[in-house]
Amino acid sequence: MSGYEGTSLNSEARSGKMIFEPILEKGVFRFDCSEDDRKNAFPSISFQDSKVRDTPLVNVQNVPTYIPSFECVSGQQIVNLEFPTNTSFYGTGEVSGQLERTGKRIFMWNTDAWGYGTGTTSLYQSHPWILAVLPNGEALGVLADTTRRCEVFCDFSAYPVITFGPLASPNDVLVSFSRAVVIT
Repeated sequence: MSGYEGTSLNSEARSGKMIFEPILEKGVFRFDCSEDDRKNAFPSISFQDSKVRDTPLVNVQNVPTYIPSFECVSGQQIVNLEFPTNTSFYGTGEVSGQLERTGKRIFMWNTDAWGYGTGTTSLYQSHPWILAVLPNGEALGVLADTTRRCEVFCDFSAYPVITFGPLASPNDVLVSFSRAVVIT
């Protein structure tokens, strides 16, 4: 199930709802800004088998609960996912501060952060992965499938966004995520 729901702002700017297709297993979706962006996306280095990200499931009529919107302006992609109030966020790789990231601005970029402190926004590894725990206990995972420097959901070129869920629990989300990215 896909289709471009965006509007062109000018020759370089566009915005709208992201297109999606089911991948990997029930409840996992790949989102792109357009069919062209999907076709031109760099190969995945996040997925154990990069073909899984690029191969839609057939005969799956599942529609994602949360559909991101996007804006591409001056070579920058901004992705917005709206969640219910009191959703808690975790993840984003090695950064200083609390494990719970709600309300935090995280820069995902690999850097040698010698002498880091509580204000250091990125450390040695970046993982553009966010685990959202919804107020009802369900959980949703979001992966920005990019190797580029990004600020939560921002990047300088279009990249796929993969969601996992919502599923029954954080454990179910992590199990689903591990099937995509963990080498066994």
